[in-house]
Amino acid sequence: MEAVARHFLAAIVLCLQIGVASSQSSLLFVIADTGNCELEGTARVAAAIRRQPDASRGTLIEVGDLAYPTATRERLLACHEPFWGGFGQRLAVPGNHDWNDPRAAGFFSLFPEPVPRKVHLSGPWHLLLLDSNLKQEAWDAQLEWLDQALAKSRGECLIAAWHHPRWSSGKHGDSVFTKPLWDRLQGKATFTLHGHDHHFEALPALDGDGKPSPSGVPSFIVGNGGASLYRAGKHQRSDRGLFGQWGFLRMELDGLAYRWQEFGDDGKIKDSDHGTCRL
Repeated sequence: MEAVARHFLAAIVLCLQIGVASSQSSLLFVIADTGNCELEGTARVAAAIRRQPDASRGTLIEVGDLAYPTATRERLLACHEPFWGGFGQRLAVPGNHDWNDPRAAGFFSLFPEPVPRKVHLSGPWHLLLLDSNLKQEAWDAQLEWLDQALAKSRGECLIAAWHHPRWSSGKHGDSVFTKPLWDRLQGKATFTLHGHDHHFEALPALDGDGKPSPSGVPSFIVGNGGASLYRAGKHQRSDRGLFGQWGFLRMELDGLAYRWQEFGDDGKIKDSDHGTCRL
């Protein structure tokens, strides 16, 4: 009887452990620069994500420029929503093409919650949704919000997302005006997510001057979500860029660990790696 009881208790403990693990994990699909009705890229990327066997449990994160050339509500409904509207869980930040529509009205008609804001993903993981298009008083207010959010985020694994990358090997290159965001996240964010340059790139941990540093922040550019693709730019910031192919970033958060894979629109893995939360 004692042996039976021990096995029973062990089974209960195992079930509890499995439940805790599942509550601590989440799956993200990250894209940007989509919704060009003149190209097939968006349809190809969306189809590639849906071929993932666990696509239904994932959260879609869009890092700006949801439709081209201007993300009006009409353009979004015609060129974006037919491919992405069916995802049950979606988060997004606006890009410059979203702001080409006055007050980004089309974007906010689909994603009415405010930006900036902080979203809990799973376990210790939280996402800071930021807007790199803001100006003057709105920009200053966002920086104040970010300072307060970071002060309250001790013991959390932070991901930050905004459209224009601080560092990039792509056509547009570095976005100097995002320096205030980047500098505030040094030593605090586990990694950041961006679009704008139409390629994929996994950049190493870089400091405030763009130099490799253990205390710097890694970042991902996911601008190959369906718009016209760019060639490499003049300055190489990393050796992990994918140019000339549409695709998406698959990100798994599990406890304090994260794993990522960059998929092409052909469904093949182009790059992958893993890391650990920065607490």
